Amino acid sequence: MTGAVLTCCAGTNADIFPRILGMYVKHGALVADTTYGKGVFWRAVDESLYRLSKSDLADGTDALKLPHTDSSFDALVFDPPYLNGGKGAKESINKCYKNPGHNSYEAVLRLYLAAALEAYRVLRRDGVWIVKCQPGVADHVQRPVHVHLISTLPLIGMRFEDEFVLHASATPVMRHVTQKHARKNHSYFLVFRKVR
Repeated sequence: MTGAVLTCCAGTNADIFPRILGMYVKHGALVADTTYGKGVFWRAVDESLYRLSKSDLADGTDALKLPHTDSSFDALVFDPPYLNGGKGAKESINKCYKNPGHNSYEAVLRLYLAAALEAYRVLRRDGVWIVKCQPGVADHVQRPVHVHLISTLPLIGMRFEDEFVLHASATPVMRHVTQKHARKNHSYFLVFRKVR
């Protein structure tokens, strides 16, 4: 990779993900993408450079109970259903991510925290957890999930290493006649490192 790696990128997941791997995951590393889906993150990555274990919610993989041994991976990738769903979400998002157990911001945050504990178990020391999240507004209250993760995960031995901001090209859908908060047109890729 040539030139400086910048924290912010306009484009798609496939545009920013190679930058993250280039900085934090060595070639030959054993990587588990536990929400691989259709491989959108990996479209601009030569997968042969990594020993990649692909799994997804759709094939029954539970990111909270991974079928991997302790301390076995160099990196884990996690892109959970971070939207609450409901009437305001796109039909395609509801179809892919609607989960009766994750219908509130608090439930989504619990999902992240439980997945972090499982990532900690599966990662080797100095392994990295690459997690995608998006701030939002629920019940007219700002919900900065990235802030909660950055402040909480060091308590379990996961040091906050870096953040990458992906600026979406599409304009977010307005659900209300009167706007009360700025619409979120960005998401974060957070990098945490297992340090103990």
